[in-house]
Amino acid sequence: MDHYRYILQTCSPVMVIASRFVHRAPIFLAFLDLMLVTSLFLAPLSVPHGTVTHLDANANWIDHTDRWKQMDPFPMIVYTFGDLNCHQMMNRSLIINGNQLPVCARDTATFIGVLLGIVLLIRARAHDHPSIIFASILPGRFRRGWFGRHPAILFTGAILLLLVPTALDGGIQALSYMSILPWGMSYESTNPTRILTGFPFGMGIGFLLTTMVMALFSRREEGGPSLLKYLFSE
Repeated sequence: MDHYRYILQTCSPVMVIASRFVHRAPIFLAFLDLMLVTSLFLAPLSVPHGTVTHLDANANWIDHTDRWKQMDPFPMIVYTFGDLNCHQMMNRSLIINGNQLPVCARDTATFIGVLLGIVLLIRARAHDHPSIIFASILPGRFRRGWFGRHPAILFTGAILLLLVPTALDGGIQALSYMSILPWGMSYESTNPTRILTGFPFGMGIGFLLTTMVMALFSRREEGGPSLLKYLFSE
């Protein structure tokens, strides 16, 4: 046990940095996502009108390297990011300046939702359990009530409710494309529906991401960020 105490003492500067970071984590994450969201809307404005269309390709793969190489550095980076992460189908994308946004309507709404989810947690109380961090943003009367006594149920339920709309909309559409819906049914979502379902999905991701990051670096009452305490204690 003395060995573990020695390691913890030598890591104390790291602990101090981590414990300070936890309070700024939502601001840091919100700044990163705000840069991404802003870039998604600026990229189609930074290239000539009507030059980025009909990108229909595959997700998780860069399909249009030759097209991106002809762009200036900023739109090249943003559109390459979109190419890697999204199918970029034109009929599922928003259009600005006659150009497709780098990602589809659902992904665009998702990134905006992530931003809102992070921002809502800026004033959250640091803790080493994501559910308690999430519950801390509730108004006082709710924190003192049933939700405050059962933060894990609240957190899990909220995340599921936020993720379900996209799971249903995207899932049914995927089943339709595979022609396995019952009675020969067919379903194609619309951009308004993709936006309305992608936004809460993004909020759920924002809540999960931020609470997990804060929990990892949070300082327990006995001292030391929980992540390091778990690593260097019995």
